[in-house]
Amino acid sequence: MTKTEIEEYLLKLEHKLLIESERHAIELTRKWANSFPSESAVYLFREDGEICYIGETGSLKGRMADILNTKNQTVRRNLGNSHFSELPNYEKASARKSFTDDIELLLNDLIINHLTMSYILVDLGRKELEERLFDKLKPKYSIKGKRGETKAYSKSEKQRKYKNAYERWAKEDDEQLELYFCEGKSISELIEIFGRNNGAINSRIEKLGLKEKYNM
Repeated sequence: MTKTEIEEYLLKLEHKLLIESERHAIELTRKWANSFPSESAVYLFREDGEICYIGETGSLKGRMADILNTKNQTVRRNLGNSHFSELPNYEKASARKSFTDDIELLLNDLIINHLTMSYILVDLGRKELEERLFDKLKPKYSIKGKRGETKAYSKSEKQRKYKNAYERWAKEDDEQLELYFCEGKSISELIEIFGRNNGAINSRIEKLGLKEKYNM
């Protein structure tokens, strides 16, 4: 194939994956993983509609089974490290160690409710397509050449984005959170109000039992 033909081929695959492919809800069950073909593919995850991870695999079924286990799946580890690093019991996960049980539950909830998966089957050029999309989109949970690794942020660096990251919740904060929760404010609004990330807000809502208390 000439360079022009290769470019046209990759562009066609890119359009098929980004525009035409179905967005699958994630169920985190073996049955769900087994519903995909055992063929080579390029796949992506979207978080609340934004492409956040791109990967390629020789077996799509096997790769989707990996998402059930933090030790096996980069996107799980990077999601957890990004969303829950300010929680008191946080310990960074790796290919040898999962998160603590309570963070694993929060992570499962995050994946099921906020992520979708799309894919196309690709025999020829899947690595090239993955590299092309990585360079173009810079998905936040994909790290080129360092699978499974994420940058460790200091408290001061984290607080540049979330002013109250790593700070303890005061009684007044809990009372205010409950009030705003009852008023129906969105997670995005609560993030802005409290200066904490998505994981911290959802974790506090769960710790206070607000969903059960108000049947939400």
